[in-house]
Amino acid sequence: MLITGRFFYGWVIVGVATLAMFAATLTGGAGFSVFIQPMSAELGWSRSALVGALSAGTVVGAIVAPFLGRLVDRYGARVALTGCGLGIAGSLAVVSTVRTEAAFLVAYGLARTIDMGALNLAVTTSVANWFVRRRGRALGIAMTGNAIGVMLLVPLAQWLIEGPGWRVAWLVLGVGSGAALALSAALLLRRAPEDLGLRPDGAIAATGAEVSTSEGAGAQPPRVEAIAAPEGPGWTGALAIRSSAFWLLVLASSAGHLAISGLTTHQAALFVENGISPGAAAGAVSLYGFAWIVGSLVWGFVIERLAARRALALSTTLVAACAASVFLVRDPIVLVLYALAYGLANGAKEALDAVVWADYFGRHAVGEIRGLSRPFVVGAGALGSFGGGVGYDLAGSYAPAVALFAIIALAGAGAALLAHPPHRVHSPVAARS
Repeated sequence: MLITGRFFYGWVIVGVATLAMFAATLTGGAGFSVFIQPMSAELGWSRSALVGALSAGTVVGAIVAPFLGRLVDRYGARVALTGCGLGIAGSLAVVSTVRTEAAFLVAYGLARTIDMGALNLAVTTSVANWFVRRRGRALGIAMTGNAIGVMLLVPLAQWLIEGPGWRVAWLVLGVGSGAALALSAALLLRRAPEDLGLRPDGAIAATGAEVSTSEGAGAQPPRVEAIAAPEGPGWTGALAIRSSAFWLLVLASSAGHLAISGLTTHQAALFVENGISPGAAAGAVSLYGFAWIVGSLVWGFVIERLAARRALALSTTLVAACAASVFLVRDPIVLVLYALAYGLANGAKEALDAVVWADYFGRHAVGEIRGLSRPFVVGAGALGSFGGGVGYDLAGSYAPAVALFAIIALAGAGAALLAHPPHRVHSPVAARS
């Protein structure tokens, strides 16, 4: 006999994961983009110096990610995300007081390290542990947190910058979002469905049969083959790095993150360079955040029906198209259209990157395996952000760097298409390619 409940606790996990991504808004390129000009103007720092802190934190996060991924697998996301919330609140509080480039490098670099080294891994690992058939939509929902943050916090930050100043914006928004995450994670997170006598997606096994609490016994979702496959020990980090699929996915994800990070970090400045006012540029970034929310949800469902490598290739191609067309944005109508298109394309980034690792290598060591990819993927993101700033300082324009972003994104799409699921160890969705 199978006992089912009305509500699956996994959706609470998704809610906390969404809040975690929201809390990381100001540690990412889009949230940081509205601070670049006012901080540079008041403090006299170059854009390379400002973006250098973002890139340095990204690199350090990439270096520590494999180690932290193993810790998340071992101890769960509850401890990790509670610590992340406290760390973000404390480091951004310090950012609000900085007077020197060195202090900013350390404080903001730490906040970025927490985001890229621990928070993102903890979010995706926790959700992947609670869902298999509905992993795409669950991660898609969780990834909207960052987009919601961009939509809400960027215009709020701009309003605070124009009023009491950028220091107050860092203090109020940074400390507030970090503290909210720490409290929610400590109270609500649980490591895995098995801890509550459940199975992924909301089923309680009694005789080996499994039924979803939300769809019932007669439903056969597109990922039903994944829930039926063995989820015990199989792939490990050591085995995964010996497969060609691992390295092709690393290449595809790295290329996409490089292009997206470069475009996103500098998008407000790019719009201003095109003749758009700072207020309109901030509004466009907020609209981009709204489209990002929609994109995350849409791509979450897409990946449940389309092979992960094809979805990854499609989304990366769209990013390349956005990079190639950004300098056409010179009037309000085109600005709105571009913000919507880029938000929809960017909505795929984190959801697809998280799903593809769990799909190819299973739940057992997904934190470790994805953590092994992070030095390359996150490092590429750092290179995109920093490269955009250096390119501007050298050329006096973003054009050369943005053209390179488009070319790299297209190369990543090709790598994604070549990344067939591995067969060294049984994988939950190896047959779906």
